[in-house]
Amino acid sequence: MGDKWKVPARKVFISQLAEGTQLSSATSSSVGTAGTNLWRVQLNPVSAKTWDISLVWVQGTVVDFDVSGDWLTVNDGQGTAKVEQIKSIPKAKSKFDKGMYVMVVGYVLQCGSRPVLKAVKVQDLSNHVNHKVMWSLEVTDLQKC
Repeated sequence: MGDKWKVPARKVFISQLAEGTQLSSATSSSVGTAGTNLWRVQLNPVSAKTWDISLVWVQGTVVDFDVSGDWLTVNDGQGTAKVEQIKSIPKAKSKFDKGMYVMVVGYVLQCGSRPVLKAVKVQDLSNHVNHKVMWSLEVTDLQKC
């Protein structure tokens, strides 16, 4: 297996990506998997614990999309992120609906007020109510480690 999959996707809230900072390119460890940039996100506003990430997993509701424009926007209840290059995903869904609950795995292209992800996988979870209900608890629990 190539370097691309050595680091698993980190489950994060979009609000954490909004506060993320890009690591300096002068640092040898600033390049993540598949040549992407590394970003540092703070896990908890009251602690100093951080993760250096490039590949993330977020879940949320589709609030806007343009399949011909090759993007969609997801809101997880804490923030909104743009997901680009959705047409490049093998066996990707070609139709999205506002209100659809999705899981997105993607590389972080930009942090800030509106984070941008490059899609690796987009999965419709609308028929799986437990995924939506458990998401915030799952992310919070995983980030305690």
